Amino acid sequence: MNKLTLLVTALAGFAPAVASAQAAALPREWIDPATGHRIVQLSQEPGSACLYFTQYAYTDGGTRLLMTAPHGIDLVTLKTGAIERVFEGKAERVLQTGRKSGAIFYAKDGFLYALDPDTKVSRQLAKAPAEGSFLSVNADETLVAGTITQGAVRPGVGPHRPAQDASDPVQKGGDNYPDKHAMMDRRLAERIPMVLFTINLQTGEYQELLHTTDWLGHVQFSPTDPLALMYCHEGRQWKLDRIWLIKADGHSQPMLVHQRTMRMEVAVHEYWSNDGQWIYYDLQTPLPEDFWVAGYNVTTGDRVWYHLDTWRSVHYNTSPDGKVFSGDGLSTDTTLVYGQPTDTQWMLLMRPSLIPNQEGETPDQAHMIQAGKFTSERLVDLRKHDYSLEPNGNFTPDGKWLVFRSNMRGPIQVYAVEIAKASNPAP
Repeated sequence: MNKLTLLVTALAGFAPAVASAQAAALPREWIDPATGHRIVQLSQEPGSACLYFTQYAYTDGGTRLLMTAPHGIDLVTLKTGAIERVFEGKAERVLQTGRKSGAIFYAKDGFLYALDPDTKVSRQLAKAPAEGSFLSVNADETLVAGTITQGAVRPGVGPHRPAQDASDPVQKGGDNYPDKHAMMDRRLAERIPMVLFTINLQTGEYQELLHTTDWLGHVQFSPTDPLALMYCHEGRQWKLDRIWLIKADGHSQPMLVHQRTMRMEVAVHEYWSNDGQWIYYDLQTPLPEDFWVAGYNVTTGDRVWYHLDTWRSVHYNTSPDGKVFSGDGLSTDTTLVYGQPTDTQWMLLMRPSLIPNQEGETPDQAHMIQAGKFTSERLVDLRKHDYSLEPNGNFTPDGKWLVFRSNMRGPIQVYAVEIAKASNPAP
């Protein structure tokens, strides 16, 4: 090996180390000069992440946050920033923390486990059926739901992602990539048989709720109703009716949450409100022209659509008290998103208001959609964030902070931004 080759090889290994060192030298807490809001870096290990925006990740009364990391699973105490390693090893999927017990539910080697965050001892709870995956645990922690894909996906159908260097801590992400839209078409066209199932974690009873050749995803139990289960039909969203509800009782039929009525209409990225009363979702009528966050009340059947102002997002979320919403911004790269979005790379706080109803309403209007609108405030400047990684914003249980993940300073880390503006903003 000549000297030039040795130098090139050395520099190739040096670049990630330099990036990590530079990131480590940056302050762990600062005030965003563009927004006036305080930001805190919660994680320390490059490659750390918060869970997907639909997954509950708090324990000990909401005082500690679950974070995944290359080594395993961490818990960070939100008040002090202290990080504790509670699991070493690679879990295939971290589902959530239990709202009842605070246990950390994860899947590994075809089994579901519950990890006690204090003793760090894992209990094996259930074995997945053949070709099955665990996805969500219900509110009282008696059921786990998952899907079975009955047959392998043919070569070439799955994602064609750009190659990444596994040794490089400065990773972009991998949630979004240029081939993703085409991949969704390929996968939907396969019409592979799938099963939606539950396993009773007390009795071991296995139950099949649904057989379909639709592509199932986003399986989410209600945070309050142990039998209410939401799921979606995956694929390019204007080609299908996406959001569905079913009771996990073994005999109920699926209920469609949003019926498309317009060509290129999109209902996507659905999630439960904290009280289990509302299902909210990103609604576009049509893509990419007009944008709403729509809500469906599972108890009353009421519907509300909040019109977005200037800014769009990948995902939206709702505070625990239901009073404000969040957005995590959107890429301006048209190979990743539709339309020509500009000035969208911000973590956002969105305050809802309803459009006042006028006098003289007729009785049939009681069942119509209530329109509203958002007034948005920018929380974090993400113009240096690469949106191939989705930030996945979620509110802390006290509603005072918004947690998200970002590569805005190089390696992926977990951050929190304070909802209230800092009292001592940067000059």
